[in-house]
Amino acid sequence: MSENEPVSKGLGDDTCILAVPLLASGNAGGFNGIIKNAIVGYNKCGMKGKISNSIYVDSKDMLLMNVRKNHDVLEWKEIWKKVILSTFDKTYHSLAELEEELHRKHIKIVFLLDGLEEIFEHTISSENEKNAIRALCRDLVDEVKIAYHHVGLMIFLRKDMARDSLTINYEQFYSLYRAVELQWSNTEALRLAAWLTSQAVPDFYLGNIPIETASGEVIEEMLNRLWGVKLGKPTSNEANSSRWILAALSDFNGQLQARDIIRFLEKATDHVGKAVYDDRYLMPTEIRKAVSECSNDKIGEIRDEIKALAPIFDKLEHASEEKKFYHSLQIHLTLRRRKKRL
Repeated sequence: MSENEPVSKGLGDDTCILAVPLLASGNAGGFNGIIKNAIVGYNKCGMKGKISNSIYVDSKDMLLMNVRKNHDVLEWKEIWKKVILSTFDKTYHSLAELEEELHRKHIKIVFLLDGLEEIFEHTISSENEKNAIRALCRDLVDEVKIAYHHVGLMIFLRKDMARDSLTINYEQFYSLYRAVELQWSNTEALRLAAWLTSQAVPDFYLGNIPIETASGEVIEEMLNRLWGVKLGKPTSNEANSSRWILAALSDFNGQLQARDIIRFLEKATDHVGKAVYDDRYLMPTEIRKAVSECSNDKIGEIRDEIKALAPIFDKLEHASEEKKFYHSLQIHLTLRRRKKRL
């Protein structure tokens, strides 16, 4: 979606759907234009309540104020409603009042919520934060589905936060939304690597089929030109390059993210060394060095994203060699427990 394209969609019954960015990630700098465009689009739709350009910042501040005190699930549900209604500068006193005007004007609103992990950083240990996520993703979503046909919620939630908070019937929750889970397969990860390389090297891919729809076999063959068939001569006993890179970049649960591929390519091409082989762009030494650097960055990300592991990482950094194995085992077991709760 371009920055100048209205964030709305018309339906056959003349109903207009508008997106309202209730919360946004602090890392969403590249989407500022789209977010502002969504706000402008809503303010032009003719509703009584107008929203400010700082809506997603104001909502975050409101939630950060409330997370300081303990609330049960019912209280958090009311807090979430207040956050939604505060979007319109106290124009509406209830969601029912908002729903009534939306119905009358044939408008539907989808509130977008992203960056929850920046507000609720301790869902693994804080019952208060668990209650906040339960109230939003379970209780409020259920109420909106039943009572408000012109209001919708689109929530971007990390899986570990859902596991931490929705301990009862998590499997049922996961099954309900599994179809929209953002997950990268190995083929998709390799496709991204091929596409990025083709952007940098115009003649890297000359096939008639777009990279986006090319088969996995075509993608892998294409990437042989990038990093070789193996981490050595094609006839050597070295590991297959594509499989080794994917395995090395994956996390403790075998998951891979787009940023892992982008970061790897950035580091692997940062300091190009001697060309040992003439059948590829990236040499094995550069690949291994880049993977090592990516692993260090990934550990830092895990530390930042899973706050419960921070104390263990602190101990690991200052521990003797004898104790490092013990602390490493603690980290591994913590991540394993989180995975088993699926």
